[in-house]
Amino acid sequence: MLKRENKYKLILIYAMVLIPFLIYLFIVIFPLLVSIIYSFSRWNGVGDKVYIGLENYKYLLQDRNFWLATTNTMIIAAYCVIGQVGIALIISFLMTNRRLRFKEFHRTVIFFPVVLAPVVIGFIWKFIYNSNYGLLNAFLSIIGKKDWILPWLDDTNIILTTVSIPVVWQYIGLYLVILMSAIMSVPTEIYECAEIDGANGFKKSLYITLPMIWDTLKIAIILCAAGTMKIYDHIYVLTNGGPGRASSVLTLYCFDTTFRIGNFGYGATISVGILVFSLSISGAIQLLMGRRKQ
Repeated sequence: MLKRENKYKLILIYAMVLIPFLIYLFIVIFPLLVSIIYSFSRWNGVGDKVYIGLENYKYLLQDRNFWLATTNTMIIAAYCVIGQVGIALIISFLMTNRRLRFKEFHRTVIFFPVVLAPVVIGFIWKFIYNSNYGLLNAFLSIIGKKDWILPWLDDTNIILTTVSIPVVWQYIGLYLVILMSAIMSVPTEIYECAEIDGANGFKKSLYITLPMIWDTLKIAIILCAAGTMKIYDHIYVLTNGGPGRASSVLTLYCFDTTFRIGNFGYGATISVGILVFSLSISGAIQLLMGRRKQ
């Protein structure tokens, strides 16, 4: 009887593991393999696919629009890593201050934008940036800084900075929660010993907190950089890649190529390129921050 119960429990365990694995296989692995297969073909979405080997990849390496979108994506990713993780790290250090009151309220307010849909964030900031009736230009006019008024969504010189700000603003709270959970796991005895030795708040953050949460910080940076590689909603709502292609990113270029132009084969090639860049960035961060820890 006992062996039968153990057998049922073992079957249940395997079933509990197998079900999410099959879901992951169907949602992630299978579409990835299909995209790789499509990338070796010429196909417009209907009819038979024509196998063309590496022709799509050869064209990809020479495609100026692809490399422009890649450059724009990398710049936005750099802004997001510095802005999201950097600001979240500073706020996390400030949250460890015992004199700070209403910490739960501050965390809730900062985290609130994370729960909003990116499309909603895009429309909110599009209204803020509007050249005619936007809140930003109206505020600058009220405080007497009319010379600071700019066409925020139409100036190619500032467009990447402009579209990065809403993304940074939305996800600071996410990385704040991640880093705060790591900081809260640091034993308080270490801080007490440091205070006895005369360490101030800055030294405790630099020489105790930062080394103790280094692995979590590395994961946060990888999540931020890799996540920015698939940014789409904010850019689509704010500029749709404009003016011209000044704010075009990889996901937007992939969508336009696949569904607007109807080149499913080359669109799959672009998606494979996005995957390669994401893995490369994650590996580089892992390598650099791993060496720093050592």
